[in-house]
Amino acid sequence: MAFDERVREEIVVRLERNEDPAAVFMAYADNAPGWGIEISNQFRIDFSRTALGPRLPSHAPDEWEARQLATLSFLMDAGLDPDLFEVSEITKEGDETVFRWMRPLRMTDTCLACHGEDIAPSVQRLLGQEYPLDEAAGYAEGQIGGAYSVRKVLRVRDSPAPAWTPLDPPELKPPDPSTGERAPPVSPL
Repeated sequence: MAFDERVREEIVVRLERNEDPAAVFMAYADNAPGWGIEISNQFRIDFSRTALGPRLPSHAPDEWEARQLATLSFLMDAGLDPDLFEVSEITKEGDETVFRWMRPLRMTDTCLACHGEDIAPSVQRLLGQEYPLDEAAGYAEGQIGGAYSVRKVLRVRDSPAPAWTPLDPPELKPPDPSTGERAPPVSPL
C-alpha cells in the first residue's frame, strides 16, 4: 500500500540508520497526515488510520472500525496470522450505502521507537507536547497497533454517490519565530 511505502522510505529507513528518534518523529508528525490525504484524493476514498488506543482523539475508530479491530485482535489472540487479515464489507450507514475496508497494522521494532514501552525521553517529551491525550504507546513487537481504514460512499438513498471533493492538505503549525522549530522547544534532560 502507498502509505506503507512512504513510511518505509521516509521513516523506517531513518530509524534503521540510527537517526535521532525525535527528529524522525517530527518528520512523521509533519508528513503522515498529508500522505493520507494524498491517498484519499488519488483514489477518491476516505483513507485513514485508526486504533482502539489512538494518538489523537480524531483518529478514534467509528463503530464499524471498533468492531473490526476487536474481531481482528480476537483472531490474532486465537493464533491466526494477522499478516493475512483484511476485512471488507458493503454496509448501510443511514441513507448511505458504503464500502468499508480495513487492514491491521502490526507493531514492528521500528514502530516501538514512538509506540513501545521504552520510548526515548526526547520523544516522550515531544509526544506529550504534540499529543497530550495520546493512548498509542506501550505496545510490544507483533501486536496490532491499529489499522488502515477505507470508506467510500457508493450510493445515497437510491442515487449515485456525489462527486468526490478533494481534501485540502493539512496545515502545519507555524514555526516558533525564536527557534525556527515547528514544535515548541524540547527541554534537555
